[in-house]
Amino acid sequence: MTQVEAPRGKTSLRLETWSDTIRVLYLGGLAGNLPFSFDHVTKGDRSLKVEDFTLSEYNLVMPDILSVQPKMPSIFAFNGVIPVRRGQCYARVTLLFQGKQIGILSSAYVTDGKGITYPPGVHEGFTEGPGYVHNVPFATPDEGAEAAYTVPDNVRWRVRGIYLKLDTDATVADRGVSVVFKSGPSKYAVPDVVAQTASTSVRYYLSINGETRVGTLDPLVVALKLPDIVLVGGDTIETITVGIAEGDWYWGSEMWVEEWIEE
Repeated sequence: MTQVEAPRGKTSLRLETWSDTIRVLYLGGLAGNLPFSFDHVTKGDRSLKVEDFTLSEYNLVMPDILSVQPKMPSIFAFNGVIPVRRGQCYARVTLLFQGKQIGILSSAYVTDGKGITYPPGVHEGFTEGPGYVHNVPFATPDEGAEAAYTVPDNVRWRVRGIYLKLDTDATVADRGVSVVFKSGPSKYAVPDVVAQTASTSVRYYLSINGETRVGTLDPLVVALKLPDIVLVGGDTIETITVGIAEGDWYWGSEMWVEEWIEE
């Protein structure tokens, strides 16, 4: 029987990551019964970081097993590890030979409790499954200015709730608070439902599947039904206040969003 030599050329693993903050990931496993272990530092703005790791300089080597895991915290002392929740850090491992892609081995979100492995080679899209739910504060605007937020790059957001608080000055006029979502030329508005008078402090709560109404015992609490809307990087969320006065002030405003990374 004629023995056929393995093809010659560099075999590498390409690790691609997208992360919302700088993290250290471990890429490790066995290839040709030899262990390998590499460290990878992600970017921190959800943009792509690519790094290639050589398995062999001579022959085609297929990994027997591999995994990508976030750096684990020390049980003895804090070591700068940032917790990783689902939706915050996506990883993809590709096998390369002679600089060309052979195939994607595994791709999915990594978390503190789950890395990605091969085999079996899980393949999960960026927006599959639940996202990362977290709180996002609005920057406090100057008096007389609207509350506004621009969605950061490389994300997809489903807004789950918004809290706004408007204090009006003594200017005698009614104010009407609307919330507008802008995506390119398209707009969606939640219209005003109450006339807020001078020298009052009204809290506005917007939530998905909520009911639009004014508080039964506290008329300074207003609930609004929030549209089930998806936003991407560059889209905006802002108030439009009819009759806004120079001394009116939005403060302490915040949102709750479900976030996925955009490839």
